[in-house]
Amino acid sequence: PPLCNNTLTMAELEVDRFFTRLEKLHSHFIKHNAAVWGAADCLCLNRGPLDEDSNPYLKSAIFHQWIFGYELPDTIVLLTKEGEFYILATKKKCDFIRDASANIPKGSPIKKIHLLLRNKEDSNEENYTTLWKAGGLGSEERKLGVILKERETNVSSGGILGPWESKLTEAQEAKEVTLVDVAAGLSFAMSIKDESELDLMKRSSILSNKVMKHGYIKKMEDVIDSGEAITHEALASYVDEILENPSKIGLKVAGDDVQSCYYPIVQSGGNFDLKASAQSSEKKLSHDVIMVSLGARYRNYCSNIGRTFLVDPPKKVSENYELLLEMQEACLEVMRPGKPAKAVYKAAVSFLQDKDESLVKHLPKTLGFASGLDFRDSSFLLSAKNPASIREGMVFCLNVGLQNLELSESDRSASSDKSPVKKLSSYALMIADMVAVTKDGPDVMTKMPKALTNVAYKINDEEDDGDDDESEEEEDDAPDAPKGDAELARKLANESRGGGTRTSSRLARDSDAMKETQEGIAQRERKQILLMRRRNEERVKELARKNRNKSDGDGEDQAEELETYKRTRDYPDPQPNQVMVHMANQCVFLPISGVPVPFHISTIKNVVMPEADGATLLRINFYTAGIALGKEAPANMIKLVQKYAPYASFIREMTFRSLDGRNLTHAFRQISELRRRARAKELREQEEADLVEQEKLVRTRGAAVPRLSDLTMRPVVSARKTQGSLEAHTNGLRFTSVRNEIVDIMYANIKYAIFQPCESEIMVLVHFHLKNPIMIGKVKRLDVQFFTEVIDSSQAVDNSRRSMYDPDEMDDEQRERQLRKKLNGAFRDFCRKVDAVAKKNNYHLEFDVPYRDLGFTGNPHKEMVTIMPTLNCLVNLTETPFFVVDLDEVDHVHFERVTYMSKAFDIVLVNKDFNKPPWRVDMIPNGDKDAIQEWLTDMELTYTEGPMNLNWKQIVNTVKEDDRFYMNTEEDELTEKEAGWEFLRMFGKDDDDDDDPDEDDSEFGSDRADDEDDDGEEEEDFDSGVDEDGESDFDADEDLEEEGLDWDEMEEQAKDEDRRKRRMDDGVEEEVRKPKRGNTNKKRRR
Repeated sequence: PPLCNNTLTMAELEVDRFFTRLEKLHSHFIKHNAAVWGAADCLCLNRGPLDEDSNPYLKSAIFHQWIFGYELPDTIVLLTKEGEFYILATKKKCDFIRDASANIPKGSPIKKIHLLLRNKEDSNEENYTTLWKAGGLGSEERKLGVILKERETNVSSGGILGPWESKLTEAQEAKEVTLVDVAAGLSFAMSIKDESELDLMKRSSILSNKVMKHGYIKKMEDVIDSGEAITHEALASYVDEILENPSKIGLKVAGDDVQSCYYPIVQSGGNFDLKASAQSSEKKLSHDVIMVSLGARYRNYCSNIGRTFLVDPPKKVSENYELLLEMQEACLEVMRPGKPAKAVYKAAVSFLQDKDESLVKHLPKTLGFASGLDFRDSSFLLSAKNPASIREGMVFCLNVGLQNLELSESDRSASSDKSPVKKLSSYALMIADMVAVTKDGPDVMTKMPKALTNVAYKINDEEDDGDDDESEEEEDDAPDAPKGDAELARKLANESRGGGTRTSSRLARDSDAMKETQEGIAQRERKQILLMRRRNEERVKELARKNRNKSDGDGEDQAEELETYKRTRDYPDPQPNQVMVHMANQCVFLPISGVPVPFHISTIKNVVMPEADGATLLRINFYTAGIALGKEAPANMIKLVQKYAPYASFIREMTFRSLDGRNLTHAFRQISELRRRARAKELREQEEADLVEQEKLVRTRGAAVPRLSDLTMRPVVSARKTQGSLEAHTNGLRFTSVRNEIVDIMYANIKYAIFQPCESEIMVLVHFHLKNPIMIGKVKRLDVQFFTEVIDSSQAVDNSRRSMYDPDEMDDEQRERQLRKKLNGAFRDFCRKVDAVAKKNNYHLEFDVPYRDLGFTGNPHKEMVTIMPTLNCLVNLTETPFFVVDLDEVDHVHFERVTYMSKAFDIVLVNKDFNKPPWRVDMIPNGDKDAIQEWLTDMELTYTEGPMNLNWKQIVNTVKEDDRFYMNTEEDELTEKEAGWEFLRMFGKDDDDDDDPDEDDSEFGSDRADDEDDDGEEEEDFDSGVDEDGESDFDADEDLEEEGLDWDEMEEQAKDEDRRKRRMDDGVEEEVRKPKRGNTNKKRRR
């Protein structure tokens, strides 16, 4: 950002970075003086005054951002070969650089920094003379390096820079100096990015990627689905708004850090321009070949992404697009350090000459450019003639494309008459990605998928049915072939038994294994039906007991009346007609008709100071009936509003106006502070409300105490890593850190103790799941863990390996195995001793060990981990946050996204306490489903499965309000209904009584297929720098969940299933039903 006088006091120069880059500039200036610096004797790199319409990519602006971190407008900068650095500017700008002038590193080629203050008295004549002498100017042979393109603007700018530029012009005309352009030299000096710049480029690329994926594509698909008419300009404007405010797609990025590089470009309908200067037209978006380019700036660093989307593409278009993808790969192969920029263009030409020489003429003149602070650096164009070398650390926008491609009538003949492609006579294709050059090769930073299946859509496919019929007729002439391995296996097995034909023994074995599997599934389903019936009866009794206990305790949780003063004479002496805040009594006095009236701080919803002309306004909003109170409303206030809502009148807001704003401004600050304190106090009380006072630890005296040393505790006590030792005493465990922080865990408060030895993990640990939470630091914790790493975590992620015969490698592996064995033994002995100490003191404590053979991979907390069952829990303990599910608290388990099409499914574990959200584990491989269901049956937990994700928040709220949910009759006790969670069954509860296994392969395969497809792309976390709690700020993908069915829709669906089964039982052939929700023929990915 430009550094103006009003921001100077807030800005601070990063001295180390300043000298690093200044030395880099000076070194490049000396080393490549004749090649790219015009043989200049010194450099004069000036930044003119700010202009609202100024180009953000001016070379002087980019240089200032790079060297100072800010723009210093109206500033003269002079650098000599001898390392003398001169700056002529205002006092505040000189003060900004003063720290650097006093801290020049030892051995630096920069000898001195001279700060010249603006002098209005002599119009800077003395300063100009100093600069003139420093540059050795005065003869035609002396060359001064300047940015020639900006001089014309600078001459007429006035201020400090205008007279200096005029002086240079006069000197050039008098042949006292020669001015040479050094813009190319600056480009070369700044072209290789350091580590911090590469990180910013990566974040900028991720931002562009996210806007394309969750902004543009979502809007485009909605437009195509709805048939909405929208112009290219309107669609580009929509994307530009997201680039300026990424929070619209759920990205947490500071608004001051992001802008758009350029106005997005959307093109379709046969009119395409691949130049960077192209613009979006006012024509309507045509659903044929749609080309889009957009670019984001993150902290002034630019990125770009471009994609071509194909709607109902003819075969010729699809083939050319796949050819373009291959051409991009060929270009990427040559983007390596040491190669010239023209090698990229040559690689594209060579590729097309080998594949289809007629396409060479359709290549654009350039295939990209270097990017950074400057969006498009003309010194590093990927053209056919640019000899500039590609270096490690450079970042390019690789923009490959084919333009002016013709589409003949025969090419369009297979397209639907309804498709706009039918009228398309010419088209273009383009793919643009950001590429960082590393020592190992190119690194594509915009990772959005671009394969044909990711960009092609089929929406007008009515005429495809005829082709399908023709293909079916052709297949009718072929011999009958069973569909699927299972059916083939059954057929061959029957032939082997009946006809004496030779068959495959492998297929016969597969058939027998399949029958055993089906029998196991049927038996498990029968057990589940009986188990659900029994569990429903148990839950009815549990809820009856809970409701009885709740009714006995009615009246305890009543609204507490607010009281600030017992009597009016206790009021302080407020000033007449002024707002006054009494912090001690949490009270605000508001003048109403001249009378001060006290209001408790908890009645105030918010307070704002609107902007007004000539007066100060203060508006106070109160909690009232009839409007949403919000999450931050005090719990007691919510009860009071509900209590008085039927008959009381509420004040919604008050506005006070004053010509003297001091009182209102002071009151605004005090009310805001008092609300903050009251809110913090309430949160603290809620946090500590369910804390149970722990007994005091009784330390063991006169006997050996079981002890484990060099442990790390999770969660940490303070913000730093907590290391120390764990001891077992008479009635509990005590952890003492190296900083003398103490955490006591009582045996009586331990619900489950888990010991997980180190096998494939990097740590061995003991974990305690508590009955009641304890305070660790300032947070309640229900899980506490102590572990020791077998190998360092940074070493564990290092995939580099030496030769398998390397003796050092073999010794390391041997030492690691011995350390694992030693630590496992130490922890196991400690667990045995703790068991013995607890038993000796009449406490029951037993350590469980997770069952590894029953483990499976899944995603409980935005990360794929291994989840393992124990005797009482389902856990993942190696990654944080811990995933610990107490099986005693699980009411039911539901499997989501169970279809024949999906490769993974999700499970939802419903809590018995419906006030708590269910647990979720996503993306479990399909191969683990049978093992998990078998384990759940053994643990006597009911489960159901379905083809889609459900809206569990709504389901749980409905179940919570249904007193007869677990009963099998309605309120009249005659009308039968499905009890408990039976309504979630994919099949009816009597389905398993049928003996025909073929009926189990029922109708849900066709019309319940799950369309969700995780693209699996890897995108790095985007950290906004504001919040660092271990979660990515660009995790918007995980918020885009499929909306579940509501309660009424599931009831209707269940009734339809019942009717269908009755028709099937009566021998009536089931009619094919169209799906109720949405139109599945609207859009289909090709």
